[in-house]
Amino acid sequence: MVETTPDVPDGGRGSHPIGPPLRVRFDRLLAPATIDRTQLRVTTGGLQAFAGIRYDMVRRELSLYPNPNDLRPGLEYVLTVDVGLRGWDGSALAAPVVVRFRPTVREAVPPDARPSLRRDVAPLLLATCVGAGCHGEVDPAMGLDLSSPRAIRTSCLGVMARQRAGRAALEMLDPRWSALPRIDPGITSGQGRPEYSYVIYKLLGEGPIWGARMPLGRAPLSDAQTRLVVDWVTAGAPDN
Repeated sequence: MVETTPDVPDGGRGSHPIGPPLRVRFDRLLAPATIDRTQLRVTTGGLQAFAGIRYDMVRRELSLYPNPNDLRPGLEYVLTVDVGLRGWDGSALAAPVVVRFRPTVREAVPPDARPSLRRDVAPLLLATCVGAGCHGEVDPAMGLDLSSPRAIRTSCLGVMARQRAGRAALEMLDPRWSALPRIDPGITSGQGRPEYSYVIYKLLGEGPIWGARMPLGRAPLSDAQTRLVVDWVTAGAPDN
């Protein structure tokens, strides 16, 4: 199932302000290796608007950020979601999703607030995942210590997860899933990659994971709480 913003049916027509991203929401997690600009694009006539893509794992959502200078009010544009995108389980769209829209007035886009490891992420993980013999500083399960900001960075950033995806089909769909770091801070790209961070999938409780959802035996994190961790990883997992 796919929903879009502009909120019009597949094949329909709508409008969308210049500035805020176009959004495509799915009913399942995506295989990140299948996400690229050829699968999600905005065109008018024979021209394609340059656009950046961001994948939101919590909302199961792709956001497309067209260059505002490439969009002109009054012209009709086509947002296409192609069949090359795959769900984490190998599922695919039966046919491309096509939505037509006309850009309207330009709107300001508020900057994203970057979460803090010390103020936001570490206290959250300490309160939910430490204790009861889980991920405290004394003999942490699987060697994953979430008891402090320093411990999180030491035991997570670039450290390979000891668990592995339990289905060979997942490894065939995206070879990187056969060996995921606990948190991928994106050292070379300057932007972290939550979509290749095993801890994020464990917090979500689905995707290429083995075993139960974290935190074990407790209520799962809310979407807002999980988003804090995801946004911190996206920012490069800074020591802030």
